[in-house]
Amino acid sequence: MKGKYDYRQWILGQEQHDKGVTSYYIIYPEIAEIFIMQLKESCYAACFQLIKKNFPYQVIPPGQSLQGDGYTGLIICRFWRFGEWVSVCVDDRLPTKDGALIFARSSDPNEFWVALVEKAYAKLYGSYEAMEGGQSMDAMVDLTGGLAERYDMEDTPDKDLLFKLLLKASSNGAFITASRKGDWRMSYKTDENGLVEGHAYTVSGVARLKHDALPSVELIRIRNPWGNGAEWNGDWKDGDEKWDGISEDQKVKVGLRSMDDGEFWMSFEDFCQQFEEVSVCTIGPDFDHDGTVDYVGQVKAIKGEWIEGQSAGGSRNDFEKFASNPQYLLTVLEPDEDDETEGLCSVLIGVLQEHRRSLREVGLKMIQIGFVIYKTEDPHRRLPASHFHYNYEEGTSGTYINFREVLARQELEPGYYIIIPATFLPDTPGHFMVRVYSPKPFELKKL
Repeated sequence: MKGKYDYRQWILGQEQHDKGVTSYYIIYPEIAEIFIMQLKESCYAACFQLIKKNFPYQVIPPGQSLQGDGYTGLIICRFWRFGEWVSVCVDDRLPTKDGALIFARSSDPNEFWVALVEKAYAKLYGSYEAMEGGQSMDAMVDLTGGLAERYDMEDTPDKDLLFKLLLKASSNGAFITASRKGDWRMSYKTDENGLVEGHAYTVSGVARLKHDALPSVELIRIRNPWGNGAEWNGDWKDGDEKWDGISEDQKVKVGLRSMDDGEFWMSFEDFCQQFEEVSVCTIGPDFDHDGTVDYVGQVKAIKGEWIEGQSAGGSRNDFEKFASNPQYLLTVLEPDEDDETEGLCSVLIGVLQEHRRSLREVGLKMIQIGFVIYKTEDPHRRLPASHFHYNYEEGTSGTYINFREVLARQELEPGYYIIIPATFLPDTPGHFMVRVYSPKPFELKKL
């Protein structure tokens, strides 16, 4: 795994104890001479979520001998990549400098699973260096195979609705991370508020509490994946007098404790001001956007390709070219058994572009992608360019954006619909996957 990092020494992790995943802390050492990697921090945040939700064995398959006579020095990890779980095998040699692990480590010196998962993740992407930059939601999906959505604070005006979603998502076991504003390359020092610029944090708790002297307070518990004393020093910090108005029962319920462990509470209002985005990953679809994973009756996925000069028509800036994009027929005939969506069919549609991070060194970057949904009366033919002149869409994924996956929830009348995934610019080649979730049976096929 070559890159710009100087691995002064590689140590063996063969003396680790096979005692399960017990560590509460994942530590990221401060090393001023290297870049702190956003995607790596996102991976750490997601790893911490794996511990809290008993998911480590999804990534580290059980049955491997990690000590004793059966131990070979090889570890197999699994990551979700473009629609399937792939296995990555690594040895237990870990990069160090001055006798200490360079990157992630557990607070228990006898536990190496985080550093080994990190090494396997780096191998998946080609090198440690290839993991620079990135989105928290990508790391969460890689580690869980779930569905992740990002909420930008500036683009989410209804903060009350956002808090309700986070509160319910947290109580239902969702994976949640948040990213600080600022340059991630400066994420090796704290600002005047005790927070790290451009840093990825874990949201480990969401609560609405009663206060003796205040209206009900909305709080967010944040964890710095470094696991050190870099903590928020504003309202609701550890030991803040505002906690005096919270009953002991409520403190116990939310697990309040004062330790220099990188975990702290802050008001939801301050959270919205200090963080630029929050990402929520559920291990299944949330059709009604209430933070709860809903029943999935059926899931289907089809892989496709944008081919330059043939099927890479770009956006609707040019209807003739747009019509050449791949088109997929979605047939929904059975409405939900839900009073709120009576007579309608709930679907969650996603378009995922193939991973490109490991190919950045040859100039490949994430493509700006999106998709549009049109209703059709003829399920046997593609939509021509003329259709777009005279018919409105039923839904879209929103603005074309260079995310790995774009999603849209729809409540559709029973019938036939055409999903058209596209890149923003025409003649942009790439591979993609359309995946559709619904509580009721449906059909999906390419036209």
